[in-house]
Amino acid sequence: MTQPPPLGSLCLCTDQVVRIGPLTLRIASDVADFPALHYFSRVARMPDATVPAVELWCLSHTDAGLSADTTARARNFASGCYVTDHFGEPVRMSSSGNRIVLVGEHLERLVCPYVVKYLLLRHAATTGGLFLKAAALSAGEGATLIVGRGGGGKSVLVTGLCRNGDATFITNSHVVLADGAVQGVASTMPMRPGPWLDQTASTAALDPGERLVDPYDAFPRHARAAMPLRAVWIADFRAPGEHDVQLLPPEEAAGIVEQFALGLNAYRFEEDLLDLCGGDYRAFSAQYGRMRAQLHAAVTTCPTYRVRSDVQLTANRDRLLHLLCDGGTS
Repeated sequence: MTQPPPLGSLCLCTDQVVRIGPLTLRIASDVADFPALHYFSRVARMPDATVPAVELWCLSHTDAGLSADTTARARNFASGCYVTDHFGEPVRMSSSGNRIVLVGEHLERLVCPYVVKYLLLRHAATTGGLFLKAAALSAGEGATLIVGRGGGGKSVLVTGLCRNGDATFITNSHVVLADGAVQGVASTMPMRPGPWLDQTASTAALDPGERLVDPYDAFPRHARAAMPLRAVWIADFRAPGEHDVQLLPPEEAAGIVEQFALGLNAYRFEEDLLDLCGGDYRAFSAQYGRMRAQLHAAVTTCPTYRVRSDVQLTANRDRLLHLLCDGGTS
């Protein structure tokens, strides 16, 4: 039987190590200027000599001859189902240790929508932290998480409060929460056109209606080190001109954050976690129970606000900056 070629012998046109929160990821591809790299901020790119914690090989023109995984995710990829309702051409996924190999076309569609999130979930599961779908910003020494449904105004809040340097940008998309501290992931921001978006200084996104903006170019102040969690905002924009901020009861707040920010739920990763647990439902239950308890403890010990505010209005922005600087205590 012919043995598959060793990966080290393949011709690579892209080979870059990037930082995703607490992890370093090598992205290798036989595609030149692999488009997935556009989804990482320039500050996420690591020096050439960096030894990565994880490797991702994305092969569109070369078949490495590796057998496919038997996980639920690999079976979905083989059928052309990527993430929930995202579909495309079939992709073969083969994993070994800290290396993931994807073979197929247009693999940039999977790197950030699936692989990065999966790796953050796996890291959280193995280290006892939490992977959250959340934006984050700060004023002072503490971080405020911004969570909520898609289209609820998370990115608009971040942009409005950070654009002039009034608040410090942490992340627009993903957070690792460990020991009460928030660490953001340095990704670019998919944003729709508006008065705050410089079309010439941005890159086309997978969604043709969006552009990719590097927050380290867009905002003057950034925090890369982990910061203690001080407050949670649930973005719930409804109408232009409004400003309504309400403090939520702790248990009500925890339930909302569990469903809309816990990465396991927000990205439908239950099958991935079950496979990480070796298919053991009791181990899955224990891991999920740990995540849920940890999240509830974090949320119920800091103030959580439902925020409905048109942050493009100066008066509203000033009110939110006061709340942010106050740490969510008034």
